[in-house]
Amino acid sequence: MPEFEPSSAGSTFGLPVLILLAAFGLAACSTIPRKPAPPTLLAQVAPVGFSSTVRFLGYDRDSFLKHADETIGRLGAAAGGGPIRVLALSGGGAGGAFAAGALIGMTRRGERPQFHVVTGVSAGALIAPFAFLGPAWDDELKEAFDSYRPSRLLRPRGWLAFLFLPGYYRGEPLVDLVDHFVTDRLIQAVAEQAAQGRLLLVATTDLDKEESVIWDMGAIAARGGEPARRLFRDVLIASASIPGLFPPVLIHVEGGGNSYDEMHVDGGTTLSFFVAPEIAQQEKKHFPELERAQVFVLVNGQLSTYPETTRERPISVLARSFSAGLTHASRRSLELTAAFADRYQMDFRFTYVPVTYPFKGPLDFKFPSMHALFEFGAHCAEAGRLWTTLQQAMSEAQHAAATPSQLTDDCPVSNAGP
Repeated sequence: MPEFEPSSAGSTFGLPVLILLAAFGLAACSTIPRKPAPPTLLAQVAPVGFSSTVRFLGYDRDSFLKHADETIGRLGAAAGGGPIRVLALSGGGAGGAFAAGALIGMTRRGERPQFHVVTGVSAGALIAPFAFLGPAWDDELKEAFDSYRPSRLLRPRGWLAFLFLPGYYRGEPLVDLVDHFVTDRLIQAVAEQAAQGRLLLVATTDLDKEESVIWDMGAIAARGGEPARRLFRDVLIASASIPGLFPPVLIHVEGGGNSYDEMHVDGGTTLSFFVAPEIAQQEKKHFPELERAQVFVLVNGQLSTYPETTRERPISVLARSFSAGLTHASRRSLELTAAFADRYQMDFRFTYVPVTYPFKGPLDFKFPSMHALFEFGAHCAEAGRLWTTLQQAMSEAQHAAATPSQLTDDCPVSNAGP
């Protein structure tokens, strides 16, 4: 029997067809079927094995008001009659090295307070547990953002898989990174601090609802055991999973005798950072305990950039688009937070990566870049040149807009330290 020899037409069209069939097979083998999402926006569901009080929608007014008095009362007790101190950590991908370095620099300077509330989004969510637990966890914080571990995060699947799988990069490196640090010891330490009235909050984005979800990580940790460690870890992974680049995280929930799956991704999709839930910043009810609180915001990125020619490649376009979204979301969040702080006469200050710093973007996880940014944040904090104001930041941005690119390692304009 003669061997089969494909015609020229078959060789032209057969290969693409085979590639497509292989890709569909890859997608079928690699994608786990999910359950439907909860049927209503404010469905009474909760993660399996947990109370519904471990999280709420950022715009759920009833849920916020139901627990606000108790929560703020706990914070007041934790503050011991002094001002409530809040630390908000923004998203920013590789820019998280800046906040990590800044926190450790504050420790070295001897001016790192205990924060009664720590909130985190995306990269900020990965920093938040260490910031919450304080200087005793600085070694773990440094390892997470100033080592070769983050450089392993970007492992492409390949463009063919990208067409059919929910993420250009593999999810395993991010899972491994977070899983390494979310230990039983960390869970226990978070639970102990939460029992004193302090709050550790992390935001994700529920894609099914297209809303931000605020997770009470202390309440999760208080559950204890492997279920608490696993949900704590999965929330952090979800908060840092940039849509389209990393796979989303499915959170299994149940309620009313039914079980569902929620798809969660990067909290930065809906929030750059948060000092309080969205509804709290618009709610007219007054909370006197918040008056004269101290609010610190660490923005893990820049508020403006010098023009740069974008390469006509998909990842370059995605990276620049992601960076632009972070920049503008951070500006809007700062304006909203400033208004909220003014309403309660809060001492509000923030810091960010100056436009003059040679920041290469949120996806530059190379060790030399992250190490330099980490050291920059640490240096600015140690020198007492970390905190700035909106007016100072606007002046810097206007000056940069009128001048050609002048990259330096100058710190943000100095303001009084905490």
